[in-house]
Amino acid sequence: MSDLETLEENRTKARNRTLQGAKILVDKNSTFTCQIKNRHDNGFGLKLGNSNGIPDAFKLVDEKNDICYNVAVVWRKRTMLGVQIVD
Repeated sequence: MSDLETLEENRTKARNRTLQGAKILVDKNSTFTCQIKNRHDNGFGLKLGNSNGIPDAFKLVDEKNDICYNVAVVWRKRTMLGVQIVD
């Protein structure tokens, strides 16, 4: 059995693949450009140049739909973030 076959899927809901522009708003003077790579009911997978310096909670602006979400980071890689929508 390969390593890929032994990996377990932790996701409980299907994700919808997409690729659209977004912005991470940390405060009035600090924004980061990113892309929404996939989305699901409770959050997003984000692609960005470097996740260093991105805080654990921030506002995410979906530029296509002009919607702002409060999100929290649930996992982090060098150029990717998984975030969950919070109230």
